[in-house]
Amino acid sequence: MAIAKAGELKLVGAFGYSNIDEKKPTRPDDLFRIASVSKPFTSVAVLRLAQRKRLSLQDKVFGRRGILGKYQDAVSDSAAANRRRLEGITVQNLLEHTCGGWGNSKNDPMFDRETMTFDHDRLIRWTLRNRPLNDYPGDHYDYSNFGYCLLGRVVEVVSGKSYEASVRKLVLEPSGIKEMRLGNENRKGRFPNEAVYVGQGEDPYHRMMRVKRMDAHGGWVASAVDLVRFAVHVDGFRTPPDVLSSAMTGLMARPSSANPNYAKGWNVNESHNWWHIGSFNGAAAILARISDGHCWAVVLNTRPRSKEFNGDLDALPWDVTRSVRNWGNHNLFS
Repeated sequence: MAIAKAGELKLVGAFGYSNIDEKKPTRPDDLFRIASVSKPFTSVAVLRLAQRKRLSLQDKVFGRRGILGKYQDAVSDSAAANRRRLEGITVQNLLEHTCGGWGNSKNDPMFDRETMTFDHDRLIRWTLRNRPLNDYPGDHYDYSNFGYCLLGRVVEVVSGKSYEASVRKLVLEPSGIKEMRLGNENRKGRFPNEAVYVGQGEDPYHRMMRVKRMDAHGGWVASAVDLVRFAVHVDGFRTPPDVLSSAMTGLMARPSSANPNYAKGWNVNESHNWWHIGSFNGAAAILARISDGHCWAVVLNTRPRSKEFNGDLDALPWDVTRSVRNWGNHNLFS
C-alpha cells in the first residue's frame, strides 16, 4: 500500500508474503500484476499524443483513412451495417468504452478460447470478421478490454514505437517511474522483484493468462509506490507538475454521455474522485485520486472470490487515511 497527500508520499506499507512458498516477506518495491489499472496508463499515453497534436480524439480508428487503416480488408469483409459501425469508431470511443460492443460481460474477444494463441494482429483481424458490433459507436457504454488493446495499437502506429516503449517515454519517464514493465505469462518468467501469485480456486499462470498480450488493458506490473508516483503526476493538483495540461487533464476526467461514472481510463463520480480497480487470476489492485488531495494504491498477489472483495479493497485506504490526523512534513518520494 502507498498513500500520498498533496503530491508527497506519506505512507508505504508492505504486508504478508511476496512468495508464500518461501515465506519471503513483501517489500515496498516489489512488483505486482495490476490488471486493469493498466488502462489509465494507456489513456494518458493517448492523451499525451493528442496534446502533442499527433492525433485527435475524434480520429477514426478504422476505414481507409483510419489510424488502423491497414485492417481495411477485414473491415470490408463485414456486412454493410457493421462496416458503417466499425468505420465510425473514434479514439475517444475506445477510451470511454463506447465503441459499440466487444464488451467484457458478453463477447470480449481478448478471452475467447479460439483466439488465445493469436498475436495482436491476427486477433484484430479475426474480431473484425467474426464479432460484429452490437450498437453504433457512442450510444452505449460496454467495458471492453479489446477496445484498450486497440488503443495500444493506435499508440504504436502514431508513435512509431512499441506500446511498452511509447508508454515508457510518454508517461513513465516524465513521472519518474523506472521499474514498471509489461509482465510475463509464466512463473519462471517473472522478474526478480516480482511477487508470486496465489490462486483461490483459479490458476494465476493458466495458459489463458497471456499477460504480455494484455499489454494496454491489463499487462503491466508495478509497485504501489510507482502507481502513486504516476497518480500525483496526472491528478490535476498544483504539485508536482502534471504530465498533461490542465485542459487535457479535465478532458481525461470528463465522463461520456453514455456513462456518467466512466471517463477516459478512469471511473469517476460526482465528488470528483477518479479510480480504477484491476482484478484477474491471482492478482488485484486499486489506484485512486481523491478530490481532497490524496492519491493511493493497493496491490495484492491474490484475489479472494467473495462478492465483497472489491468493496473491501476500495474501503481499505479510506479507512487508513481517516485514521490519520496529521501526516507530518516528511515526503517518502524524496
